[in-house]
Amino acid sequence: MTKSLLLHALSLNDRILEPNSLPLHGRVWGYAKEECTRDGFIGHCLTMLSELGMTAGGISLSNKDVVAFDAQGKGRTYTVVISLHDDSLASRYFYFLGIWRHMEVFGKATALPELSADSDTLKADFQYEAYFSDAPLQRNACDKLIDGEMFAQQLYEGQLHLYGNDQMRNGAAAGFVLAPLVNSTSLPRDEVRHALYSLRNLMALRAQVMRMYRKVWDSSDETGLYSEAMRLMRQARQNHVAASEWDGMVCDSGDSMLQLSELSYQRSRQQGEVHNLDTLFESIIGELKATEVPGISALWPRMRLPFGHAVGLLEERIDILRRTGKQCEIILQLLHSRMLANQQGMLEGIAGSLSGAGTGRD
Repeated sequence: MTKSLLLHALSLNDRILEPNSLPLHGRVWGYAKEECTRDGFIGHCLTMLSELGMTAGGISLSNKDVVAFDAQGKGRTYTVVISLHDDSLASRYFYFLGIWRHMEVFGKATALPELSADSDTLKADFQYEAYFSDAPLQRNACDKLIDGEMFAQQLYEGQLHLYGNDQMRNGAAAGFVLAPLVNSTSLPRDEVRHALYSLRNLMALRAQVMRMYRKVWDSSDETGLYSEAMRLMRQARQNHVAASEWDGMVCDSGDSMLQLSELSYQRSRQQGEVHNLDTLFESIIGELKATEVPGISALWPRMRLPFGHAVGLLEERIDILRRTGKQCEIILQLLHSRMLANQQGMLEGIAGSLSGAGTGRD
């Protein structure tokens, strides 16, 4: 791998995030930091390892951000990697737990330990299973390792193949297989680490965009503001409005404008964040020097689908806010005009009564 500025921060500390003795088989879980404290995640990791039947002595996580240790389970040795914080942007959003093992013969390993369906441990925001072969693989061999439709990319200008199914719905684990294009006993260690590290960060960036999409999708703030604007419009256009009602409508209109301003800022900030995550996603792809695999659909466009969905949803919500803003401006103008007209009518009424009273005295 040529030396370059690794924009997702492959630092010396981060190099222990994934093991690199091939062939490898592992699973990685990502947990949103918004949903869990540091101590809570540490407790979850220890509980999860216990439920998976793994034992390890002398684990200390209190003063470390990244730890890697061996654990025994079902007669096998696993490498456990826990990242509470590292230098990548992905670490701003997620904690990571990875369980890896070295395979003596690629493709003949038993399944990794799994939690029972009724486990009440913390649910991961995303997870994926990865195989890293030390020899070239035929496509049918990859089909046996990962389920669903297959996508692929060549990495490092054709030195590695990456196959994936990109299944991330309903908590399912996505599946990936990495393999060299030709037999080689000297696959660069940096490329092994960098490929695994990049895959983890790509999955995390994608998962963060999916989290943002779900939050915006579940929000009814925009429609609520628009409905409130329509209610005020109908009220302001009534033929008869009591004098005491004008003050309430002005206050309600002001509250709506304040909420509109805050929500518009929030959606613009989220739109900018999606753009930044997409830019980082693209930079990682650039570092991997990826090209397409003939005859197989490209993996990157498939993985980037949530970015397009999030951009489209945010644009739709921002458009609703623009229309609501215009309605609020019209309402303010209408309220102002109606209040002036009401005051004019009152003044004319007062003047008329005074005039009538003066005539009576004559």
